Amino acid sequence: MKKLRRITLILSVLLVVAHVGCMSTDSPARGGLSGVVSDSGGNPLSGVKVSTSEASTLSDVNGKYLLEALTPQLTQVSISREKYQVQTRTIEVLSGETLTEVNFVMAADSEIYDIRAANVTSTQATITFYTRNQSKGYIRYGTNGLINAYTPQDNENSFLHQYQLSGLIPATTYRFKCVALDNLGRILESELQNFTTEFTVRGNPPTGLKASKPADSVSIKIEWNSDAAADFAGYKLYRSESPDSVYVQVGTGLIMQNSCSDMEVTPGRKYYYRVTRVSGAGDETPQSETVSFLLPGRMDQNAVWSAANSPYNLTGDLTIAPGISLVIDKGVTVNISRGDQWDADAAEDLIDVLVQGTLMIQGTGDYPVTMTSSSPSPQAGDWNGITFDLVSDLNTSLIKGLKLSYAVDGVSGLSGIPEVKESRFFSCRQAGIRSAAARQEVVVRNVEIDTCSSGMLINDNPVNVRIYDNKLLRCVYGIVARRNTLAEVLRNSISFAGVSGIDLENSNASSITRGNLVGYGSNGSGIICRGNDEVRRNTIHSGIGVEIKETARAKIRSNLILADGSRNTIGVLYSGTAAYVAANNSIQYNLIWNIATGNSRRYSNSDSTSLPGISTDLRFDPSLAGGDPFVEFPSLTYSYVPSPGSALNGAGYDGEDVGAIDVPD
Repeated sequence: MKKLRRITLILSVLLVVAHVGCMSTDSPARGGLSGVVSDSGGNPLSGVKVSTSEASTLSDVNGKYLLEALTPQLTQVSISREKYQVQTRTIEVLSGETLTEVNFVMAADSEIYDIRAANVTSTQATITFYTRNQSKGYIRYGTNGLINAYTPQDNENSFLHQYQLSGLIPATTYRFKCVALDNLGRILESELQNFTTEFTVRGNPPTGLKASKPADSVSIKIEWNSDAAADFAGYKLYRSESPDSVYVQVGTGLIMQNSCSDMEVTPGRKYYYRVTRVSGAGDETPQSETVSFLLPGRMDQNAVWSAANSPYNLTGDLTIAPGISLVIDKGVTVNISRGDQWDADAAEDLIDVLVQGTLMIQGTGDYPVTMTSSSPSPQAGDWNGITFDLVSDLNTSLIKGLKLSYAVDGVSGLSGIPEVKESRFFSCRQAGIRSAAARQEVVVRNVEIDTCSSGMLINDNPVNVRIYDNKLLRCVYGIVARRNTLAEVLRNSISFAGVSGIDLENSNASSITRGNLVGYGSNGSGIICRGNDEVRRNTIHSGIGVEIKETARAKIRSNLILADGSRNTIGVLYSGTAAYVAANNSIQYNLIWNIATGNSRRYSNSDSTSLPGISTDLRFDPSLAGGDPFVEFPSLTYSYVPSPGSALNGAGYDGEDVGAIDVPD
């Protein structure tokens, strides 16, 4: 029995040991580093501290060191010793191994030596230094602790390094460091040094700067008042592409005359210039006042016009070449001269902005892009406007948030236009927006056009045309949309139109003109029908409500036409030369108000007789929120919205409301 208990005890101990063995895991073995630290001459260095985040040691008399029990990982190894420059390297410690020959060569502080600041004047200084090994050097300098100005780095390794600092401020202390990358791959840096520029009473800078463009030349000419004072050595011209950035000298030498042509410029960009006068001792005056110039011509590089550099004064034609883009950011103002000032043509050679590539106008309601005449007394037609050429990239172009005025045509397209939205055009001699022969859908929305001969001329486009939510005021012709494949003219507000509010002649029977308001003092024809358009649920208050030409095949339904019987106005007029055929047009459920029942002016033929074939001629007071619309001068604040409970609701074709109930503000 005792023997059995002994065997059981032994088996239990073995099971516990086995279980503990199954629960244990192997830990990665520690690693180490060893090597030699020497100076640039190969001599071993003792007493060098070699350290990581886990351990540190000192090199012995033979420069040898050993670090042990390091975690296997990438670790930073730093070495340091007095009068030598600190070095740091990243080493991978391996599990269970001691890496040998992890050697360091320390650079003494004296490896950059004989540092001198010489020839210090009020605006210049020469810095020289030597390195014990061939190196590529440069200077860091500045007037504060950042020392964030740099000279160019040497192109070749050398022992001697010399640099010229220019454009310095008189009577100012500069701090600098000498930096070198030696042929051992080490970055050497001197202690902080300083020098102080001389005090001088510098002369005044040149005055009267003017910028111009020589004819038939892609350059900018800068002129200034001449200086006949003593101790004159020449001028220096400086250029920048931003008023607040660094100005770089144009050319390398002194300019002896009081003008200079800058050839290193490109059309479509705005440049800023300043000039200094240089004395015989080499001292420069402060930089002059700034003159800027936007170079016109054919753009061959992409450009961005920003609000920070606004305004942009365009004095000649600008062409955006194919494949080139011009982006005009929000808040930019572009002032355009009347007539190209730099060619030999007549003064009536108006400036064009011709787009063959991409034009992105990115204004907003609060910060629009403004393009206008720079004339002190601007007039409609002072410049030609923006024209999209046959080859322009319409897919990548956009007109948004543009405020354009005093052009011949605001935006026009020889083969269509990009989307135009949230913009305003006024005082254009011909059209605010014009498009013909479009290659893609024409979209114009949320645009205001004021005091143009024609608000929109959107004709002869073999694509769909969408014109919606626009506002047109004081145009002789409001919206002209003729001979397009299909047109949608929706929810537009047209006021004080002269000859016509909306003129239609589109081939697809799905074309529709709906929800528009033609009112507020319009005198001519509210809507003219020449094609297959459907004219539906519009509110029209003009001399003639709807005019039907003999070529029309129109559907005229559910329109509210306010025709003042006391002023000889007409509701619907057929003005063709041939006899009216009732079957050609469908005239249904229209309300013509304020002309007596039976009066031929409600639906009038060209011979003043009544039109036949009218279906469901509505007769009741529409009860509008604005009250009586037949006053001498309608107000722009008059509301054509029906009053609550108006009989217009549900009285139209197929049970719809009559008129543009929800008219734009």
